[in-house]
Amino acid sequence: MKENVLTIKDKKGNKKEYRILFNIESYEENKNYIICTDDTKNSKGEINVHALTYQISAAGNMTKLKHIEKKEEYDFLEKILTSLESENE
Repeated sequence: MKENVLTIKDKKGNKKEYRILFNIESYEENKNYIICTDDTKNSKGEINVHALTYQISAAGNMTKLKHIEKKEEYDFLEKILTSLESENE
């Protein structure tokens, strides 16, 4: 795996690379999160980002990637990103 790049196979076996923006561990939720992008843009010209949960295999790889479905998890990640954004201003 390239540094800061995550390669994911879809159900058809096609590979797609995503640039890792943030890797966040929540001790409260006991979950690992990753925020990544394939650098495509939406209709408003904004870069599409994806938030996923994952587990770490015995070999240290990201496995069992799943999209986030709970609003509370999105809120948690949004707070972190907002605080990081305000630090950079």
